[in-house]
Amino acid sequence: MNPPEALPESHDPKPEAPIEPPLEACCSSGCYPCIFDVYTEELQQYRLDLAAWQARQSGATAAPESI
Repeated sequence: MNPPEALPESHDPKPEAPIEPPLEACCSSGCYPCIFDVYTEELQQYRLDLAAWQARQSGATAAPESI
């Protein structure tokens, strides 16, 4: 079995950013969690996932070091 970093990109798709809700999606009643709180959490997770994906991609495309 191949290590994950050796698999083609189709096996390690780029994370997709969450869709920002429109301003009118908030009911303004102070509910918890607010739709924007959920979006903020999803956006933070997306950024972590994207950074990890980019690191895997740069590692997979890097040329092997010569000895």
